[in-house]
Order: sequence, then structure tokens, then C-alpha cells
Amino acid sequence: MRPLEQKEETLVDIAYRSIRKDIIEEVLPAGGKINFTQLSERYGVSPTPIKQAVNRLMAEGLIESVPRRGMTVRKMSMDEINEVFDLRLMMETYFTPAVIQAVQQNLAIQQLFEKNIENNAAFAQTFSTADEYFKTYEIDKQFHELFIFASGNKSALRIYKSLNTHAYAASLYGKQPKDKTVEGIQEHKKIYEAICAGDQKSVIELIQLHHENARTKIQLALKFRSIGYF
Repeated sequence: MRPLEQKEETLVDIAYRSIRKDIIEEVLPAGGKINFTQLSERYGVSPTPIKQAVNRLMAEGLIESVPRRGMTVRKMSMDEINEVFDLRLMMETYFTPAVIQAVQQNLAIQQLFEKNIENNAAFAQTFSTADEYFKTYEIDKQFHELFIFASGNKSALRIYKSLNTHAYAASLYGKQPKDKTVEGIQEHKKIYEAICAGDQKSVIELIQLHHENARTKIQLALKFRSIGYF
């Protein structure tokens, strides 16, 4: 079998990764305006890749278009996060029976869950940069999207992805110990084990706990930011 060829990084990829890193590290602060000329000079990339990268970050919920202000770094509020988490919790608990059935009957889905948990545990133990940190949350997001995918409801998956449930991850960088990130992945593992055991009650209880723990982490991060602790 031929090894997979590594995709060559494009100028858009470079711009996307650079802007995202600056958002995570708050070089580009929440609420700050996106200046395409300044970003082009900062990263040594022409405005066209910058604009395409910004569009990607808008789709991910890190940048938004504000009337009369243009593009700005999205400022997350606890009210908005609570609303998104309520929707996410509602969808995941509703589809739990279908997910249990799919996982127990489909080896390929089992392998996807197990690979996801394994990969995320490895990243979470070793991340040291903003890019590596965000990679753990990309894999984290994939776990939840895989959960909805396993339900077999394509429309639900499309809606779930549009919630941008992990855009909040940018607000947590440098504001929680690494072991707290690892704890979240361990919660994924417990959810998956309960799914495999066919224990619907435990799956729902573990999902609820996972969501509440995540909310608490975000709430503390936003509280400390509001009082200028970080």
C-alpha cells in the first residue's frame, strides 16, 4: 500500500492558521476589527488568501460580519454559549437510542469512535502551541459530530455543524490546566463505553455531566477575562 501523500500547504492555509493562532492567543482580541491590509502585511500574504481564510474562520464561528463595522473577531457571551449548549444537549440526548443501536451494529462506526478518542488523548497529553491546542478541540468536535452522524439523521448533522459548538475553545487557551482538557476526553471515553454497553440512562447522564463541566470551564474563563485576570 502506498503511503498517503501529505497535502501541500497553500497560502490560504498559512493565512488561516496564522489568523486563528492570533485569535486564540488574543493578539487579535475579541471584538477587534479585521483589517485585511494589516493582516496581509503581518503574515506576508496577499489580501486574496487573507479574505479566503477569513471566510473559513467565519464558517467556524471565530469571525463574524457586523453591520457598519465589517469583519470582527467574534466575542463570545455566556448567554450565547448557554443557548448553543442547550441545543447541543437536546440533540445528543434525543438521538442517544439511535446512536447506541448504530454503534452496537456497525463495526466501522465503533472504529471511528475509538480512533477519535485515541487520537485526542495523544494530542491532549502533548500539546504545547496554539495550533496543537486547537487540534485537540477539532478532534473533540469530531467526537460530537460523529455522535450525531451515528444517528443516521443527515439534516440533524448539518444543523449540528452549523451551531459552531466548539468556537468557544479559543477562549479557553491558556486559561485552564492541561489536565482539564484531558478530563474532557476521558468523559468522551466513558460516554462511548456506556454506548457500547447499551446503557441509555448512563449515556444521557454522562452527556449531561460532560456539557455542564464544559460550561463551567467556559464560564470561569470568560469571568476571569472580564475582570482582566488574563
